[in-house]
Order: sequence, then C-alpha cells, then structure tokens
Amino acid sequence: MTTTPLSLDNAMQLASEAFLPCGCVTSANPEDDSFGFTVMNGSGEEITRVAQVRDYADPLRMAQVIEQTRQELIDKGCTLEPWSMPFITDDSAIPETTPNY
Repeated sequence: MTTTPLSLDNAMQLASEAFLPCGCVTSANPEDDSFGFTVMNGSGEEITRVAQVRDYADPLRMAQVIEQTRQELIDKGCTLEPWSMPFITDDSAIPETTPNY
C-alpha cells in the first residue's frame, strides 16, 4: 500500500483536529523539520504535550502518534470525540471525512 507523504501543514492540521473537544496547539520546529503539539482541557490547562513529531510525513506513523496520545488522554479520563485518520490522496488538501452513521 502506498501512501502520499503529509506536508508539515497537513500533519499539524491533523493533530489540531484529533483531540476535540479539547484544544490542541501545534508549533513547527523548523530547525529539525518536526513539530510539537500541546493538548489543553476546556479550562486551558495543559493535559499532555508531545514535544517532537519527526515522522509526520508518513501518514501511518502520524496516525500512530495521534492514536497513542489519544489513548493516553482517554486513560487519564478525558472524553474525546471519535477520530480516524482521513484517507489522503494527495498532499494539497486534507479531504473531508464522511460522518460515521
């Protein structure tokens, strides 16, 4: 199976949307071509931080990082909206995901 590499912008957008209803702030680390993200609760308090994601271009690895972080939050008692990695056909845009019925 081939997957299209993610751009830094797409990877950061995926991370920011993966932890709803919690807030997620992403920040690029241009010196080593990575990014980090911080997930915050409704009061704006940090509940977890991932300092560096280097393998963001690989959609499967990016999904693993997000799923692992989501599971850690769920284990801490956070309630998160369902999330799944969208199917990426090209790196120019993240497609809309269809609702799960």
